[in-house]
Amino acid sequence: MSRQRLHTLDDLLDVAEQIVTSGEPSGLTLRSLAAAAGASNGTIYHAFGSKDVLLARLWLRSWARLGDLMTEAMSAEPAEADARGVDAVVGVALAPVEFVRRFPASARLFFAQRRDQLFSGDLPDEVEEEMNAAQARFVELLIRLARGVWGRGDRIAVEAISVCVVDLPGGILRRCLIEGREADDATAVRLEAAVRAILGVPLEPRHSEIAAESPTPRSNS
Repeated sequence: MSRQRLHTLDDLLDVAEQIVTSGEPSGLTLRSLAAAAGASNGTIYHAFGSKDVLLARLWLRSWARLGDLMTEAMSAEPAEADARGVDAVVGVALAPVEFVRRFPASARLFFAQRRDQLFSGDLPDEVEEEMNAAQARFVELLIRLARGVWGRGDRIAVEAISVCVVDLPGGILRRCLIEGREADDATAVRLEAAVRAILGVPLEPRHSEIAAESPTPRSNS
């Protein structure tokens, strides 16, 4: 009969998350996690191998939780420049508010610390691949949202969407978390109003369109 595991990966990540968010990331070590979780050092080293991998796993879990909520917020796939496109962006922009409410410790870790402040870039290939996959998934989401609003997924459109679903929610919720305030309904109302205002601003033309409209420089020869 196989021996029952006393500590699941999620259990260990929960304990590590509490250590990080109750103080400084520097306070988390594999040994401190083992002591706090009541696990052996061997169990922790086998599960993570290094502190950077542990912190990367924490970040990936936080991102997965937020990413799932963002995907759920896109209840219907907006067509090209469909009227539902703006509502889809608003829904995704409000997903971080729900993230803070459901997973407060994960949200504190995700919004209070930049990724490059949590762990170094020297990670195992497997973890790097998961990081790259998470990034690619998010970029694809931004492109889908941009096409749903403007029918275009170029850099200018994607950057405008990023302001709505990354910069605004991150800034507002980071302040709430730092000040120990709840992300209440008024926070969500303000965020939605700001997102709709940004989406109402016409986009700049694509760079290719600007180039086509610009006069061709004349040679001095």
